[in-house]
Amino acid sequence: MSGSNGTLKKAMRPIDVWGLALGAIIGWGCFVLPGNSFLPKAGPLGTAIGMLIGAALILIIAFSYGFLIRKYPVSGGEFIYTKETIGKRNAFICGWGMILAYWSLIPLNATALALISRHLFPGIIQVGYMYQVEGWDVYAGEVVLASAFIIIMALINIRGIKQASWLQTTIALTLVGSIFVISFLVLSRAEWSNFNPGFPEGRGWYEAVFSIVAMAPWAFIGFDCIPQSAEEYNFNHKKSTAILVFAIVIAALLYIAINTVTAVGIKPWEELLAMKNNWPTGYVVRHTLGLIGIIFLGIAMFCAVVSGMNAFYISTSRLMYAMAKEGSLPSLFGRLSPRYGTPVNAIWFVMAMSLFAPWFGREILSWIVDMTSVGAAVVFGYTSASAAIIASKKRDLLHIIIGILGVLCSLFFLCLLLIPGMPGFLSFESRVILIIWIAIGFLFYLSIRKTYIGKNGNR
Repeated sequence: MSGSNGTLKKAMRPIDVWGLALGAIIGWGCFVLPGNSFLPKAGPLGTAIGMLIGAALILIIAFSYGFLIRKYPVSGGEFIYTKETIGKRNAFICGWGMILAYWSLIPLNATALALISRHLFPGIIQVGYMYQVEGWDVYAGEVVLASAFIIIMALINIRGIKQASWLQTTIALTLVGSIFVISFLVLSRAEWSNFNPGFPEGRGWYEAVFSIVAMAPWAFIGFDCIPQSAEEYNFNHKKSTAILVFAIVIAALLYIAINTVTAVGIKPWEELLAMKNNWPTGYVVRHTLGLIGIIFLGIAMFCAVVSGMNAFYISTSRLMYAMAKEGSLPSLFGRLSPRYGTPVNAIWFVMAMSLFAPWFGREILSWIVDMTSVGAAVVFGYTSASAAIIASKKRDLLHIIIGILGVLCSLFFLCLLLIPGMPGFLSFESRVILIIWIAIGFLFYLSIRKTYIGKNGNR
């Protein structure tokens, strides 16, 4: 039940919040990108260095999040922070980018189940071939599987944060345990000379390392789910910063562990990539550990996918709830279930929008996700700026400096993503989708401007 004043129920423990953050950060990409992106772009050493630098930059931003959660322990996170410090117009920009970033990761994780089945259980789900979208074959069996999980996760979230949090914590702990077992078993048998060369031939260390740093907003998006459910904590919000730091550090280590397993498991990593195997990580685990390794890998990937879906259901619905309460989304999204105390209309809406995605294949979804790094960087910048503004009013020099550094980190990420020739420059398709989303947001803002801004002006 919701509280007597219609607020969200306080039922999240510290470990639940940690599980929410880690489960949101670690998704399908941890297991697929080592062979498809990390090693080709940066090699094993370049990936490790780039991931650590990216995590360090994200940690700077995370300290501002911890500071603001203590100041505003309510749902809505970055949207509320921006509204209270910079104004409603900027808050709308921030919230609009967050909705796309959060929502898109629900169907992407759902369709990753098909990717898992193709590698671990080929042919079982790939039934009822329908058509091809941008080189991706769409099967009825895979659409049904993804849709079923989207619906199941929606129903779990509707029943309340306590059930969703318990599921998230269990899955996050299982995810970490499975990756630890795989990494320990493979690396204890590995030939470490396979690690050489540390960087790809023909790429300088700078280009290699910063191609991974550019991915940090995408790789670590999810830690910022923590403030979206701040209204539902059953503990002192001062613990939030430590939870954020722990989740980000563990996530960075998991990314590096799986990438290193792929690089050194059975042969020099450049020879492995030259084989044109469509899933190098699975190939290494299968040939090193056999069936037991594939079982643990399957468990880890399943946990990553489900925890990501669950985390972004929680975060997207709470964000929409907060934005509706402030008048920047229709009021129906601000209604709570009288029985469960959850933003049921927002959850149903997210589910309905997600059910369209499996019909379009993964390639188009990947274009959307690629440009979410821009949205994440913008949101991180707003949050850091908000922290600096509040800290300046309190004459808190430490958090002023941290906030300014966070803004600079966010601008650095944007430069890597938007300036031609930079290591992380977005693809043409991703840039087009970004422009379309901005245009839709601008038109929607014009339609609500009078009622949203209201009598109090931009404040």
